[in-house]
Amino acid sequence: MNCIKHIFSFCLLMGVTACTQGINETIESAYQFPVLPEPSYKFSRNGESSVNTLECEFLKTPIDRIFSRYMNEARMGTQMEYDKAIRMFCEGEYGLKPQNEIATSSLRLTDREKILKDFSSWFDTSAHISGLGQEKPYEHRNMEAQRGITGYVGVNIGDKDICFVDKKGIAVAEVYKYAIMGAIYLDKILNVHLSEDVIDNSKVRSAHDLTQLSVGHNYTELEHHWDLAYGYYRFWESIAQSEGLPALKDSPRRIFHSFVRGRTYMETSRYDEIKLQADTIRHELGRVVAVRAMDLLAGANTLANLKESPKQAFRLLSQAYGLIYASQFARNAQGKPFITYEETRKLLQTLEQEGGLWDKERLLGEEKAEGSLRHLAAQIGERFGVLLEEIKK
Repeated sequence: MNCIKHIFSFCLLMGVTACTQGINETIESAYQFPVLPEPSYKFSRNGESSVNTLECEFLKTPIDRIFSRYMNEARMGTQMEYDKAIRMFCEGEYGLKPQNEIATSSLRLTDREKILKDFSSWFDTSAHISGLGQEKPYEHRNMEAQRGITGYVGVNIGDKDICFVDKKGIAVAEVYKYAIMGAIYLDKILNVHLSEDVIDNSKVRSAHDLTQLSVGHNYTELEHHWDLAYGYYRFWESIAQSEGLPALKDSPRRIFHSFVRGRTYMETSRYDEIKLQADTIRHELGRVVAVRAMDLLAGANTLANLKESPKQAFRLLSQAYGLIYASQFARNAQGKPFITYEETRKLLQTLEQEGGLWDKERLLGEEKAEGSLRHLAAQIGERFGVLLEEIKK
């Protein structure tokens, strides 16, 4: 305590000295305030870590394999390949089955069957692009995409940086990749592990207050829910990076600090503070999904590609499609979705209508023009409280 008093006195003395040097005279002090280290998400009990997020990685592994092995390269041209992809989706690994983890929160259960049908349709479309059912599947797969015809988009089929699109120009693999970011990861973060069903649950709180650990583990049920929310957020972390977007400035930092603070407050059972941190995470992640979708739709990079070489914008617009789909799993401070399943489908029809992504003139229309990318981005922003100007770098 004496040490703290001496430091305080020293700082006060420095301030007094600076003030008495003379009117309107700037004095630079040699004293530099210490730079505090960034917090880390590390918590322990009895000398051992109390954080376990292995479930998140175990679930992500088959999801990523489906994308990289089958959908991204359109390798579902035989019944065997198609069956393997579906089996991986349905059975997964380590007992975690991707299909069973989609839209499992109480907030999304009413739409779950429709959401599962959407994923099924993306698998079937990917198989069609791959040539499944064709006499010569790989010849079908290797065709260059044209308006109304599936195929690859790129310089040639040997390119590493190519994508495979459907008749509308939509890269279904990218849709799957980003849609699942919402249907599993975002739903689990916001609507399962940080939900009121957990944080406000009297039994969960009581067990935490009594330090009742889960059988065979070093954490309470409340701690584990929070840790799993953080583990699934790690898959969103790269998307949350601002990359020059004003609307996302400091967003990753605020989200991370809220996760650390919330877990720290559990040590003293400060439940009101924990709920405030959860609210911050919800707010910030809602902005992340909206801003990223808007930037992919109407950002300078997308519009420039669409003007000069329309097909080069197909991957970006397909990612936007997936993020728009994912946005239905975000929720506001009142616990309601920012956008419903039906509203999401209606917005996506903007990209699918007529010639889809091949309709360059329609997509490049002004913000007031229905069917334009700017109009679609503005509609998303309106629901999430983000202005189109905020995505300008």
